[in-house]
Amino acid sequence: MADNDGSSLKVLLERQREDLRTSAIPSVDLRKKKLLQLKTILIEHEAAFIQALYSDMRRPAFEAFSFEIAVLLNEIDYVCKYLEKWARPVRSRHIKFGYVEAIQKMRNPYGSVLIISSWNYPLQLALMPAISAIAGGNRCVIKPSEHAPATSELLEKTINQVFSPEQLVVVTGDAHTAKFLTSSPFDLIFFTGSQQTGKAVAQQAAHQLTPVILELGGKNPCIIDETGFSKAAIQEIVWGKFLNAGQTCIAPDTLFVHESIYEQTLSEISATLSTFYGDQAEASNDYGRICNDAHFQKVVHFMEQGDVWHGGAYDEGDLFIEPTVVTDMKPGSSILQEEIFGPVLPVIPYTDFTTLLSKQIIQRDALTGYIFSKNKHHIRLFKQHMQSPTTSVNQVIHHAASPHVAFGGVGRSGYGAYHGKAGFLAFSYDKTDYKAHHYMHVQDKFPPYTDRNMNIVKKFRKWLL
Repeated sequence: MADNDGSSLKVLLERQREDLRTSAIPSVDLRKKKLLQLKTILIEHEAAFIQALYSDMRRPAFEAFSFEIAVLLNEIDYVCKYLEKWARPVRSRHIKFGYVEAIQKMRNPYGSVLIISSWNYPLQLALMPAISAIAGGNRCVIKPSEHAPATSELLEKTINQVFSPEQLVVVTGDAHTAKFLTSSPFDLIFFTGSQQTGKAVAQQAAHQLTPVILELGGKNPCIIDETGFSKAAIQEIVWGKFLNAGQTCIAPDTLFVHESIYEQTLSEISATLSTFYGDQAEASNDYGRICNDAHFQKVVHFMEQGDVWHGGAYDEGDLFIEPTVVTDMKPGSSILQEEIFGPVLPVIPYTDFTTLLSKQIIQRDALTGYIFSKNKHHIRLFKQHMQSPTTSVNQVIHHAASPHVAFGGVGRSGYGAYHGKAGFLAFSYDKTDYKAHHYMHVQDKFPPYTDRNMNIVKKFRKWLL
C-alpha cells in the first residue's frame, strides 16, 4: 500500500482501531494461523525474495536464505511451539488478614503497532518484529525501508494479498510516510535503524505518549588477546565483519589485538579475505554492495582515515567497496567514534588488557561485544566491563539468529528486546484480574487512625498488605 497525501493511511488506521474496538483479542490458535500464513508466504516466494535481495544489495543467495528467510522460518516454528505456554494465565492465591486474594495475570496485546524496518536486512527486520507482534495478539502496520525497493515492493504485494488490512498491512513510502506514521496514534512503535533517526522517532512518539522499542547500532568491539589467535578465530571475525558488505548492526566494528600477535593477525586477515572473496572481490558472487550513494560516501570517508593494510579499492558506479583493513588511525578520527556499518575493519594493537578496558575507547553500551580468548580472567573482566545485553566468546553473529536469545540494545544501542519469548513479552503487557474474598471484616484499617491501628499494621503487615 503506497500513499502520498496520507488520506488513505488515515482511513487504514481508523479501520484498525475500529477493528480493535469491536473484535475480541485473537485466540492463540488464530495467532498461530496467521504465523503459518507468513511461513507459507516465505516458502512459496523464496526465490522471488532471494532475487529481490540481490536486486537491492547484490546479496548472495546463500546469505539471503540463511540470514533473512531461514531465521524467520525458525522463529515462526519456535513461537508456534511455545506460544500457548507463554499466553497461559498465571494464577495465584494469598491469604491475608481478613480476606483471601485471588490474582490472575494475562498477557494482553497493546493493540495496533507500527514496525519501521531498516534496509540492511530488509526482509528479516520487517517480519521478525511482526512475528512477535502477531504472537502478542496485535494488529500491525509494517513500513519497510525505501532504500530496499525491490524487497519492500515484494513484501507489500505478498503480505497485502493474504492478510486483511485491519490485521496486518505493509505500507511503502519515503521518510515523509514514516514521519506521518510515527506521529499517528499507534499503541506501540518498533523501530530499527540509526541512532539519529531513532531519536527522531522517539520524539515523535512522545507527543502521543506512545511506547517505543528502539533497535539501534553501535561500535561493537572485538578483542583478540594473546591466547585467542587461531586461523578459525580469524575466519569467524572476517566472516562476521564482511557479511552483507559489513552492513550488519552486530558486526565486529573495530578489532583490538594484543601486540604480540598483531602482525600475525593482519597477515591472516589478508589471507582469509583472499580465500573468501578472491584477489578481485568485485568479481566474487559471494560479496554484496553498499545500499545507496550517501552511505557509500560515508564508508569511503571512514576508509581514508587510516593506512590501508588490505583492500582499499572502490567503484562508486557499482556501489562497490573492497573488503578493507585499515591501521594507524589518528586519535579522534570519526572512524574511531562512529559506527562504520560497512566493509572497513580498523585493527588496533594494545599492550595490556586492563589498560585497554580503562581507556574508554570501547563503547560499553554497544549492541554486543566479542572476545576471542582462552583466558578466563580476561573473559570475566570483559563481561563485567560491557553493558551490552549480550557478550559473545569465541564466535560472532550466531547469537542473534537464536530464538532462545533476546535481541536488543541498551543506552545508545537502543532499548527493548525481542526474538522468541522476549518478543512475545515486548509486544504485550500484564493485565491483572484481582479478586478478594473477605472472611472477616477488619475495622482497624479505616480512619480515624490510632496508635492501636499502627501497632496492628506493624505486627501483621505481611498479612494486611
